Amino acid sequence: MNGRKLATAAAVIGVTMLGLLVEAWTQENFPAWLRWLLSVLALAMAGTLATVPRTATMADRTGLTVRGPIRTRRLAWSEIEDTRAEPLRAPAIGARPSLSPSMLMYAYPTGGRRRLQLMELGDLHHDVDRELAVLRAAWTELRDAGPSGGSPRR
Repeated sequence: MNGRKLATAAAVIGVTMLGLLVEAWTQENFPAWLRWLLSVLALAMAGTLATVPRTATMADRTGLTVRGPIRTRRLAWSEIEDTRAEPLRAPAIGARPSLSPSMLMYAYPTGGRRRLQLMELGDLHHDVDRELAVLRAAWTELRDAGPSGGSPRR
């Protein structure tokens, strides 16, 4: 989802939740448990909307940085065993094909650690084959380089 659509969706959801909260807290006959439930849901939704736009995958001379909604993972080029594009196995229930990618990209760390999804690198907004070729070229060139990304270690 691009920035404008995300901002519009966040604004609509925010105004709707604010309206529900105002209604819940100003009506005397509104059940207290439902007030608190709506308040907790509104906070959870606000937290989700605040963190989703920060997802990204960035590559530099030292490796990959993958910013997810909650945490940031860093992999040096030497820690990456492979990068692949794979089809999305099961799209979200009710997801429209025009809004969800059919291919996602992953980095596979050495040592058999769990694969890492490269955020925002799917076929929805990018040419996956081209992006994968660029990443693999950088990985091939820089995987034997030192921590500064300079000349290869000997």
